[in-house]
Amino acid sequence: MKTETDPALLPRAILTDGDKTVVFQGMMHVGSERFYKQIVYDAEAALADGYVLYYEGVQPNPEGDAWFSENLAGGGDLATNYKMLGDLCGLQFQLDYFGLLDEDRKVRPESHVTADVDTLRMKEEFDRLMVNDPEFAAGYRPEEQEEDGADAGIAAGIAALDGMTAGQKKLSGYVCRFMMSNAAKGGGEARQIDKVVLDFRNRELVQRILADPHDKIYITYGSNHLKGVLALLQDADAAWRVESVSWIRPLEAPEHLEAEL
Repeated sequence: MKTETDPALLPRAILTDGDKTVVFQGMMHVGSERFYKQIVYDAEAALADGYVLYYEGVQPNPEGDAWFSENLAGGGDLATNYKMLGDLCGLQFQLDYFGLLDEDRKVRPESHVTADVDTLRMKEEFDRLMVNDPEFAAGYRPEEQEEDGADAGIAAGIAALDGMTAGQKKLSGYVCRFMMSNAAKGGGEARQIDKVVLDFRNRELVQRILADPHDKIYITYGSNHLKGVLALLQDADAAWRVESVSWIRPLEAPEHLEAEL
């Protein structure tokens, strides 16, 4: 019930420096079908209006994949884990819906940009911090990733599903969506690993934005990147500002209606 009465909201912020416009759509890896359909609709409209789409998604690299899996994906494949989490929560996985843009991607590949770093770049930043940042080296705990609201207990939850009745599965979905809603609202304590998964990737994203010759960019990235990205843009040029912000609800219980004829 808390998810319905006090729902999580994700921002859609329009940023501009007067010459370039960036639409930053905050995202979650798993959410409701209605949320993702709205995002795809907005992305299609942005493409028609001449925007370039930037997608989040750490890219594979043979030299960094094993490190990434062990340190940031709970020893498995991150996409697979999120799909499992979606099944547990009665929610959808975002990449299943971005596939609706594949036809446009084939026609205009230059308008679809995976703007993220790869696993090796993240490993290199991690290694650099372990050597040069005493606070990071002293405070980093490998298990802290498992405490993240989106990843906690995925494997245990999936295993438990096999023995659940339909009623138990429905109840677990309520609990899971409540936990996901709290995670989406943020506000948790900062973790040392955020220097890699947030700060480093924010710097790389902002460098790409500033170097991009296009004057209209539509970004779909985790909402917890927005504040850092805006701050870095303003550090580069004080003219950057928030032109407007609207909000969208990413989590809703699956609709189930009953009636009699």
